[in-house]
Amino acid sequence: MIGCLSALVVLYETLIPATADGAAKRTYRYWPRFPRPRTVLTVGQVPSVPEAFLLQSASGLAARAALHGANREMVWYPIGHPAYVEWQRRMLAQTKPRLVELKDVWAIVDRLRQRGIVKGYVLFRQDTYPRAFHERKEYDPSANVATVLAGQLGGVLVAQELEAKAKELGLPLLADARGVTEEECFAKWAAKCSDRVLAMLDPKAAHCRAEAIALDAFVLATYGPTLDRALERLKPDSPVLGWGMGDEYRLTEPISRWAAWQSATNWCLNLPILSTEQVGQTIPTSSVRVRNRHTIWDLQWRDDRHYASFLMTDGDNVQWLMGDFQFDGERSWWNSRARGQFPMGWGTCVADLAQLCPYALQRLVETATPNDDLLLMGGGYYYPDLFGAAREDPNALRLHARRIRGYMAMTGIRVLHMNASIWDSPDAIRAYTILAEEIPELEGIFMVQYAPYTAGKGRVIWVKRRDGTEMPVVAARFAIWAHSPFPDDGPPAEVAKRLNAMSPVGHDASEMGFSWVTVHCWSWFQDVPDTAAEDAEEVDQTKARELGAKRGLEPVGWCIRRLEPHVQVVSPTDMILLMNVRLRPRQTIERALDDLETRIRQLPPTRRGLADQHMRTARGFLVNGRYREAFQAGQQAAALLRPAP
Repeated sequence: MIGCLSALVVLYETLIPATADGAAKRTYRYWPRFPRPRTVLTVGQVPSVPEAFLLQSASGLAARAALHGANREMVWYPIGHPAYVEWQRRMLAQTKPRLVELKDVWAIVDRLRQRGIVKGYVLFRQDTYPRAFHERKEYDPSANVATVLAGQLGGVLVAQELEAKAKELGLPLLADARGVTEEECFAKWAAKCSDRVLAMLDPKAAHCRAEAIALDAFVLATYGPTLDRALERLKPDSPVLGWGMGDEYRLTEPISRWAAWQSATNWCLNLPILSTEQVGQTIPTSSVRVRNRHTIWDLQWRDDRHYASFLMTDGDNVQWLMGDFQFDGERSWWNSRARGQFPMGWGTCVADLAQLCPYALQRLVETATPNDDLLLMGGGYYYPDLFGAAREDPNALRLHARRIRGYMAMTGIRVLHMNASIWDSPDAIRAYTILAEEIPELEGIFMVQYAPYTAGKGRVIWVKRRDGTEMPVVAARFAIWAHSPFPDDGPPAEVAKRLNAMSPVGHDASEMGFSWVTVHCWSWFQDVPDTAAEDAEEVDQTKARELGAKRGLEPVGWCIRRLEPHVQVVSPTDMILLMNVRLRPRQTIERALDDLETRIRQLPPTRRGLADQHMRTARGFLVNGRYREAFQAGQQAAALLRPAP
């Protein structure tokens, strides 16, 4: 059904208003908003993998009928993961449907059949080839072909071992997906699928198929000629649902070239029923707005400090931020006991969460400490230096930048975290310039390269905004990464030693006075005494759990405890602000003074007069190149804006 999704999605390509509420109301939805259900059907458990496929398809057909028509009865896939228990609790409280538990999966199918939503079944064969999930080896595409046909024909997915039960229920066979290749499916059915989303799913896994069916997504397993053909027919700046099989770079490279982006939603469940809300309408913008919104006036001007920041990897991974990230049993990341003890940066997929599961975003903001700094990780996983190259479309990245600008305005996030194919290539620099031009509020970008993450060795590239001011793009200098072959990566103690050897900012301020460390979220280490050898923290990653090793946030704490006094740990946003004010002082202080001028006009006359005096002093110092004095005078003016004690 070509264009059916586009008819349901309102496009907002105008400039984003300055206010957060205005931005929230005018953000572009990559993922459609489903109608609120009046009834939610569920079961106590899903006893087998074939029945998981069956329930996912039933859920997808119910959601599709809600998106395209009057159905208000949706399906909740039962899962005991504490994150999904919490999202269900919040969803029920927010939308207030009637929750009905039926005896088994077939009872849900029968109920939807009686309502005309399920018209029959699509027969498929489970992929039983001996390979790990998402490993690119021989596979049976039957489940993916059946998922495409399910939405087009109105059929639930029935594995061949369950066919007798489907017949017993009186369901007619609508199609047999066994033996049909993805290429054959593409040739016959792709033109009827959405041109605004593509799904990449491992045929072994039932997860995420409800969303694929509801959105009429074409479904593939891995890269190759058919992926390029599928990407070519997508509208520029479209998301890829799920995650494919095979090498990460070989999956993401063609997706980037065709101006699409990865969402890493492959283990997600219940996306349609969690996507019924709109931030700024049914959910208050204030509930997703970050709190640690420092300006340059909140910082200190110090010459004797080397500034260091730590930033966790993989924040563009939606299924992780909806799952273990906030609730893992090992307490490695957001629920780590170490969180809040030191400044920490978290790349996050706030744009996706705001649409697919705003409850997860709300909880992030609710539970963030003053030391937690949320950044937007690209607005999806793609390589900006390759974005749109296959289309030869110079505006593809501009379109993406305008759209993610709305989510940055809505949440108050002012810094991006991104991953490039070649971080300092001419194409990369053009991409950074586009982002700086289209997101004028953007303070800077933290960049890694696909391999190695530390390829830039802390270098800074300055690109120009439309007003002529420059914005920093900062490469990772070091990485906390287990058993890495790259010279600037290592365990916590080794990274601490390298940071301790770095020079302070100094009076004449150099980029060598700043370092940010990318923290590989999956790397395990063991805690050892500070006197132990630097490599003593390394452990066999396959035996890490049984050895009591830790990953995520605690190893960052081990690194920080070894830092010398001249190394000051700050949040990534504060580091970007400090780099702006120390390395480009004239433009940064001038922009900040202009902002202060507007706010000072709202002060009572007495305080406004004193503030104006400090402002004149600051501008006088600025003209004469006395930047430190200008900064200090600006701080005095800014202090008058704080509420009186």
